[in-house]
Amino acid sequence: MRHLIDDSLPLTVKLLNHLAVLALSDRPLVAHRAALLARDLVAFHLKSEPELTCSVIARHVDREPEMLSSHRGQIAYRDAYNRAEHQEERARAAMDLYRAVLEGDVKRTASVVLELLGRAVPQGASLATVRDLLAAEDGHPLCQLLASTIRPAWRNANAHEDFRWDPVNSTLLLGGHPADLEQVLDAAVRARTICHGFEHGVAVAYAQNAPLIIWGAEDSNYVGRDLSILQAAGEARFPVLDIRRHGDLVQVDVPDVSIETLREACRAILRAAVADPSVERWELRQTSSGRPPLCVDRMGADAGLQVEESLGEIVDPLPFSALPLLANAMTNAGEPSEAAASTVLCLAAAHVVGERDRLSPALAHGDPAAKNELISTTKLISDGAKAAAHLLEGPARRKLLAFAQVLAGDCHRLKTAPPFELVHGFVPADRTLRRHAPARLPWITRFDDSSV
Repeated sequence: MRHLIDDSLPLTVKLLNHLAVLALSDRPLVAHRAALLARDLVAFHLKSEPELTCSVIARHVDREPEMLSSHRGQIAYRDAYNRAEHQEERARAAMDLYRAVLEGDVKRTASVVLELLGRAVPQGASLATVRDLLAAEDGHPLCQLLASTIRPAWRNANAHEDFRWDPVNSTLLLGGHPADLEQVLDAAVRARTICHGFEHGVAVAYAQNAPLIIWGAEDSNYVGRDLSILQAAGEARFPVLDIRRHGDLVQVDVPDVSIETLREACRAILRAAVADPSVERWELRQTSSGRPPLCVDRMGADAGLQVEESLGEIVDPLPFSALPLLANAMTNAGEPSEAAASTVLCLAAAHVVGERDRLSPALAHGDPAAKNELISTTKLISDGAKAAAHLLEGPARRKLLAFAQVLAGDCHRLKTAPPFELVHGFVPADRTLRRHAPARLPWITRFDDSSV
């Protein structure tokens, strides 16, 4: 990317995202050309007219909801094209994609470019008008690049349903004139790529000229919050396939959760809850249709965050803060309180036993650091179990509180013991693990005996 940025430029998360998408473009030459032209245009105007430039870009960002809607529509049209069994269906999908890209991405991008150049675009201007305005700026290569994507005859044929697939001659007819179907698809993809390249170029220009940026009042549109959630999931190294909102409910489509990825799923929910505190309920919807969603509501997320907050920044908050999340998710999955408590008890005890076994060689050799680590970890497990208990009722709550108290008592008692005594310490965790294993996790497919 050195033709776009130099090595001294700080790589923020936002800039890295733009560079990663640019690197993955299936039309790299046109994408990078558009990015370079956009970078140079925006950088020039930031230096000469920073207030006007930031205002134009801010208004563009305000239209993120429309941009996301258009993006989803374009993906649907491309999928329809790929799935179509007949050329007639492909023709309609290609025309719909071309229309959506031109009326959405190209118009919006052209308006921003023209505004930066001091040209006003009339409200509701047709594509032909936009093309004429772009073509008039013959000294600006970005305008020429955008103008090359607009073919009014194609758009008019689509708008007036004046197109069809001719099955006899195997050709697409637009307004009675033959056109190549692959050429229409290619034009739509190229136009989309140019507009995406423009966005990447703006991001680079902003990163290179950070002192010149004039930030207005923070916009809280839901697209920005969705991007923050996706960033939080990425930082947790938890893959997300899609994200949707329904009021204060956020549904996140994810690959099937496994024992190995459950912790990252909880981490992603905690990070996302910080990124967007307005969400009342999180639903991780798995790829396999037979699996129920993993649902955590505000109460569960807050309980997990309270455990995490007590740890400070130097301690990984998992699995301690995951215990209340899982108790809450079990309840939301319709599991009885006893089952939720049993799962938390099993996971909490397993972690204590696992840590003790891992540190046993060092404990046997009298290592005080290993002793302090085991006691500290067990105390955190006790705190997590206590937080989970407060999300349950009746006997289930009492069982979890009792277990948490026993662990805390053992931690206090063993503080003065020599390290080697801890090799056989925390016996209640062994008993609890034997009694409650295996953990019941309704979101994870159980293996049958033959596959274990």
